[in-house]
Amino acid sequence: MSNINQGRRIPAPDFQADDERLLEFSFKYLDISLDEFSLQRCNVEFLQALIESIQLYSHWTVAQFTDQNNQDRRHIIVFDTTNHPEGFSTLDEDQLAYHDAWQFAPVRNQQWRVHGLLIDNLFQIVWLDPDHLL
Repeated sequence: MSNINQGRRIPAPDFQADDERLLEFSFKYLDISLDEFSLQRCNVEFLQALIESIQLYSHWTVAQFTDQNNQDRRHIIVFDTTNHPEGFSTLDEDQLAYHDAWQFAPVRNQQWRVHGLLIDNLFQIVWLDPDHLL
């Protein structure tokens, strides 16, 4: 991952505070190969909340989404403070190494998380984490 994700503090994102492009989502890099992020762990309630949060965030601008908000658990991931310090190791490093990893909670008061990469205005979902195992 990029050097931006090193250390214990959550760094400021590289995005402009005035980026008015609408957020989009993709499952192109979805990785369900790891047991802790497998589809079998995702119950119907998690998947429903995921679809609802994607629908909601699709009306947000990049600037709104990147305004890190702890109530929504929406922030950059600092991998070296997790149990996956190597980051998204199944992804092609050369292609994706300079993009920040992000997470958000589909439901505010749940442990559920979605982890991915924000590339321009496209959130690439990589891991579904209904048990918050990252």
